Amino acid sequence: MGSLVQLVRDLWSAHEAGGLDAFFDAAGDDVVWQPHLTGGRVFHSTAELRETMAAVEREGVRYEPELYDLEQHGSVVLAHGVLRVSRNGRVEETALHWAYHFRAGRLWRQTTHASREDALDALTALRVIEEGTFTLAEAAGSGGERVIRLHGELDIDTVPELERALLRSRPAHQRVVLDLSELQFMDSTGLRVLLRARAAAEEGRWELVMRDVPPNIRRLFDMTGVHGALPAEAP
Repeated sequence: MGSLVQLVRDLWSAHEAGGLDAFFDAAGDDVVWQPHLTGGRVFHSTAELRETMAAVEREGVRYEPELYDLEQHGSVVLAHGVLRVSRNGRVEETALHWAYHFRAGRLWRQTTHASREDALDALTALRVIEEGTFTLAEAAGSGGERVIRLHGELDIDTVPELERALLRSRPAHQRVVLDLSELQFMDSTGLRVLLRARAAAEEGRWELVMRDVPPNIRRLFDMTGVHGALPAEAP
């Protein structure tokens, strides 16, 4: 197996020997996390997740991950296993699949999936994104509005480009349509920029609407309750 697989084995060994603190120390701080225990919430640093997990443990929740197997797909290592969670005297066991994403030999993101098929689907989408990269294009629409089309993955690395486009000065009464039809992923940093742009639109008296929101992005809007603040374009 490749060296990336060994890095993941070392992370699990650190957890086994020294618990979560040792695991986080081995992973480093500049990592984006999407763990199972926090309901899929995205954390943009290890310090942020470390604080949340400490609060979870203070609530009496205990967990025990068990690793079954590892497989490498390019710069991503999939770890297959189970997570046993004990809370309120009950123990729940869930089969999980953790994806460890590496850049230049360093861990930069970890995502959690309910099945191997889901994990592989996510990796396929990621490869499409990596091939096409993140792009943003703004042009005039047929009705005189400004249409901003996003393609790829909107995350902590790519969100500054959207921030510059949305938060620049715009004339009053301009209508801006954000076309999300080709956006494969958005995390909370993208969501925060959209909410800031919505506030800027209200202050500057211009309009911001979403077009063709993909199902996974719509679920993010549902989970965070921002549909009212980020209205979709009328059919």
